[in-house]
Amino acid sequence: MRFAARWTLLWAWCLLAPRAAQAHPIEARKGTLNLLDRAAYLVVSLPVSALDNVDDDGDGALSPAELEAHAGAIRAQVIAGVQLLGPDRALPLHLLMLDVTPPEDSPGLASRHVVAMGWFDLGGASAAQAPDGPALREGLRMRFRLFGKDSAQRELDLTITRQQDVQWVRFTPERSEHRVLPSSVTLLAEYARIGAAHVLQGPDHLLFLLVVLATGWGWRTLLAALSCFTAGHALTLALCVWAGWSVPAGVVEPAIAATIVGMVAFDLWSRRQARAGATAQRLALVFLCALVHGLGFAGALTGLTRWPAGSTQMAGALIGFNLGIEAAQIAVALLAGATVQVLRAVVGQGAHRWASNAASATALVAGTWWFLERLGLQP
Repeated sequence: MRFAARWTLLWAWCLLAPRAAQAHPIEARKGTLNLLDRAAYLVVSLPVSALDNVDDDGDGALSPAELEAHAGAIRAQVIAGVQLLGPDRALPLHLLMLDVTPPEDSPGLASRHVVAMGWFDLGGASAAQAPDGPALREGLRMRFRLFGKDSAQRELDLTITRQQDVQWVRFTPERSEHRVLPSSVTLLAEYARIGAAHVLQGPDHLLFLLVVLATGWGWRTLLAALSCFTAGHALTLALCVWAGWSVPAGVVEPAIAATIVGMVAFDLWSRRQARAGATAQRLALVFLCALVHGLGFAGALTGLTRWPAGSTQMAGALIGFNLGIEAAQIAVALLAGATVQVLRAVVGQGAHRWASNAASATALVAGTWWFLERLGLQP
């Protein structure tokens, strides 16, 4: 009776879940996870190329006959590669159905995707806990490791629901694990870490920040420059995430490289002109360039996860992401300042000018190269 009840619930949920085509249970490279009382119901579309030793004729697709012949191997790989993790272990996945999804206009052909349907048992946090213990509600993580060989099959979008709560996450080989409907504090901390990592792992953002810092100003002016950079990228980040603004990456990425070149060019021009009013103009330029960098931050954030518009989860993710960016910027500024002080102690007062010229030259060359590369014009 328990199995029949779960089967009925699963199929009812599948029929009611949003989908693009009525002929298919779910779109390619997408999935849904619906958390109910004591179970989490899963429907996911998996690329055939992610499965080992099941494609007998090597055509990159799976026929119904191949599915039947290798059903056991496919089940084992799905159970190992699609996991819902509790605090101390992977929760049991009970697969109810495997099916192929051929093209709508050619239902007899083999399919490049396999649809897996099943449920995770949320009845206990550990093997020693009684099956009738309290269901797990917090601390869950979803892990996905079945990525295809083609570039288009290297990601999976999963929509997670629990009553009125909705979460969208994207799995990639680089980010194969996500928290499931995390608490506000956990969400804030996680996105602060993601924001800091995005800055520290992004050479273009780091180089622009070093150009902003390498001016020889006092700490008050440097603080003003960092504040302008913060205000600019926070504004466009909020507009993109909160208000739904969107700019193609093919425009944003070259523009970010152009801000590096433009900032260096302005500094070189200001030094030659020795203009007294260059500080105010430079702060304005930093703000304008930061607007462009905010578009890049927004693309990174929305490419990882999405939350319902106006939700507290969206606010938490946005605030945490910004806090992480600011923490990384402060760390870079402190490290750059300490480096200049060490150079001054070693080579004298000319160390700052040497460091400034080195940063400008590096930024000019790298920024120009990135700009041409991102436009597809590199030699």
